[in-house]
Amino acid sequence: MSAVDAIHARPVTSDNFSRYGRAYDLTDDTDGKVVWTVGDGWNDGFTKTPLIDGGGHLGITRGGQAPWDCRAMERHPLTEEAIFCLAAPVILAVAPASDADQPHRDEIEAFVIAPGQAVVMDRNVWHDACRGVSGSAPYYWMAVCGLGESPWVPVSGGPIKVSAAAGTGSTK
Repeated sequence: MSAVDAIHARPVTSDNFSRYGRAYDLTDDTDGKVVWTVGDGWNDGFTKTPLIDGGGHLGITRGGQAPWDCRAMERHPLTEEAIFCLAAPVILAVAPASDADQPHRDEIEAFVIAPGQAVVMDRNVWHDACRGVSGSAPYYWMAVCGLGESPWVPVSGGPIKVSAAAGTGSTK
């Protein structure tokens, strides 16, 4: 049995997510990876480079609620995958990209993605479906689909409980 039986998600930042890919914040007007524009009564931002490499498909997943037992994960060897939420924050559980046949529970980390943020996972990063921080929450994803099977495999070492850290509500 692992020394850690549960992990708590922390708010995602470019720094703490860099092991898995890129994180963007389209809400604070300061992310250097975003182009910011202002008009009469509005402002916006868009990523300086395309969100993922390749012409991605847009999808939506309706995730359950945290906490949950992370029992299985998938990875995509031929595409990056972007995750961004609709209106409520979600938790993404990930494990490092590897040549192993399964992710290991001791390598799993979790991040809260708030509305206005996006993450892009590198190829082969293990991940579970996201869950809402404080209730069921749908979220968008973008990846190149039709590249073969994307098998879900059990987490080596058994499941691990994933939850939001105290005070991780609907804010970043």
